Amino acid sequence: MNKPTEKSPSESQPQTASGAPTREEIELRAYQIYIERGGAHGQDEEDWLQAERELVEKYGKPIQKAKAGRSLKFAE
Repeated sequence: MNKPTEKSPSESQPQTASGAPTREEIELRAYQIYIERGGAHGQDEEDWLQAERELVEKYGKPIQKAKAGRSLKFAE
């Protein structure tokens, strides 16, 4: 029996109605960036901003800034 192919959450989850990436998509991509660079701590904001840039470029629309500050908490 063939194993079903898994899609990454950014491919399977819809973007927001405005066409911008969701907070969850940005969070997931930021975590992927964190893992890709070896899990070193102290660059969470840079990872988040890079994830935002990548996804905004992918979707072609800017995201709306959240009213409350974002909370980044990666496994320590």
